[in-house]
Amino acid sequence: MMTPRFVLPGVLLLFAVPVLAQDAGKPRQIPVKTKVGTFSLGIETDFLGMAGTKTVVRVRLTAPELSREAAAHGVKGFRGQLKGGFRQAEAEVDSFEYPVTADLAAGVPFAYSFLRAVPPGTYRLRLVLADPDGRDMGEGSLDLLVPELGNPFRPEMAPGEAGTLPSAEAIVIADEAAEKPATPDSPKLKILPPSRETPIGLLRLEAVVAPPIERVEFYLEEKRLVTRTKPPYSVEIDLGDVPRRQTVRAVGFDATGTVIDEDAYAINQGKDRLVVRLLPRLDVGSATVHVKVVVQSIAGGTAKSLELFLDQKKLASWTTPPYEATIPMAQYASGTVLRATAIGLDGQESNDIRMLKGPQTTVESVRVDVVQLHVSALDKAGHFVKGLAKEDFSIKEDGRAEETTAFEVAENLPLTIGLVVDGSGSMEKSLPFVHEASAALYRNLIRPKDQGFVIEFRDRAKFLQELTGDSLALQRAASDTRAEGATALYDAVVLGLYQFRTLQGRKALIVITDGDDNRSHVDFPTLLRYCRSAGAPVYFIAVGIPITDFKSRKVIKQTAEESGGDVFHLGSAAKIAEVTQHIEEELRSQYILAFRSDSPKPPGEYRTIEVAVGKPGIAARTIRGYIP
Repeated sequence: MMTPRFVLPGVLLLFAVPVLAQDAGKPRQIPVKTKVGTFSLGIETDFLGMAGTKTVVRVRLTAPELSREAAAHGVKGFRGQLKGGFRQAEAEVDSFEYPVTADLAAGVPFAYSFLRAVPPGTYRLRLVLADPDGRDMGEGSLDLLVPELGNPFRPEMAPGEAGTLPSAEAIVIADEAAEKPATPDSPKLKILPPSRETPIGLLRLEAVVAPPIERVEFYLEEKRLVTRTKPPYSVEIDLGDVPRRQTVRAVGFDATGTVIDEDAYAINQGKDRLVVRLLPRLDVGSATVHVKVVVQSIAGGTAKSLELFLDQKKLASWTTPPYEATIPMAQYASGTVLRATAIGLDGQESNDIRMLKGPQTTVESVRVDVVQLHVSALDKAGHFVKGLAKEDFSIKEDGRAEETTAFEVAENLPLTIGLVVDGSGSMEKSLPFVHEASAALYRNLIRPKDQGFVIEFRDRAKFLQELTGDSLALQRAASDTRAEGATALYDAVVLGLYQFRTLQGRKALIVITDGDDNRSHVDFPTLLRYCRSAGAPVYFIAVGIPITDFKSRKVIKQTAEESGGDVFHLGSAAKIAEVTQHIEEELRSQYILAFRSDSPKPPGEYRTIEVAVGKPGIAARTIRGYIP
């Protein structure tokens, strides 16, 4: 955490400058009056994409002349607050308050940026600069026309200033975005074509959904790959080394677990210009089977007609989508073959056939959520207890007993471990110990099939090493942190947890820091909510935080406990190696329990978790609860 040597006083923003939508990306200048002169403050606006029904706006402020002149007068740093809001007439549509910490050295111009999501429209954007005690030092405003855009917003569209990670506020905006309402006849789920076709290797697909869908499951043929409960609804698929014809399915559920819509995407279809896929689904309540037929265009192919057959009987025919039919269950069960045939404008025929008898029978029914828990068992002395069995554990969700459906010893499972290191100025004396202990952590912990990443943060977070299984690369990155600047702790934790979003198996985040957050865009309640939904324990190694700093201690304690992690307070960085060894032992000693949640609560609502060990003197530690 940086203690600024100087505070730049007397800043006054003078004029209101109109900025129209077509000015997006072009800096506009506002005069800034200070005790050392009047300078131009550049204001640049970019419109990035739609977060639900709102447009994401990036505002960037720069003042190179001010930085040079301030440095020449011995002012080396600024610390204060930026406040403001988007107003329409007399109503404030959106308000914000951010901490601002900046070095004003010669050749390093003042620069600051932030994101807001607001409904399209015309606004007066008001900016207020305040000193560290919150006293307003001046204000300014500008007119801004915010357009509606045609593309959805994704966190990767808004990298932090370091350019290697999205900003934490971009992640939060995307996660909290309400989906754009669909028309009654439009599909509720659609798999988007990939940016490029990939016959082998990794392929990323993403689905867009509309209410009431709140959960999406992805399948490769009949194998379930992953479940997504928040945007982006995406999946990464390893297609292997040999091109094969394969089909990806996405199934969308509402808050009650009812299937609302499905879609399919065919891969490696050779010279076909149309691909047809049958998606039958059983409706238990009405004793019927709902059949949706997906027709995929390849290289501009278009379907002229589509017909659905059960054995030799034609059940339906269409010339335009949607292609959907309902079949009585008794009639469906008596059939042998379900077939859909599409005829293209070029006269070519495309088919999909489902066998209704034998091992290839396919009728999808409602699936339930599987919740996975990482559990540490400790005796009264705090030692980790190994050798327990599935029968030794009991699980409660919101006070209701749940059956343990799966049990594994963690040591046998792959691990992804992320390291987030505080690189703020006050960490300088601690870094030699941090380097040594962090490198040893990856040297001892990373085994075949394990992987990790290293993030360093000051006022912004950046990758020192992206996700890899290369232990030497992780060790080098862990030894490469340096100390200077401010502390954006909350942002860094969100960014670290974000790296786990598409990963399966065991995950853990280790955060080494020495102080209070003074630079994050994300506030603490948002951080806590993100931890509850991330599914990974957070371990804090707190170096030299005074016992009287109640706020910092409370923040990291609550974050760790909610996520199922732990906090280690050290008076000296010399003991970091002991702590990393303790964390290593815990991660290798954990148990993985799973249960099928039948909670009546909708996705997005917090659920409490209790795990107990049925042996005297042994306690279980895991998450306090989760947000699905």
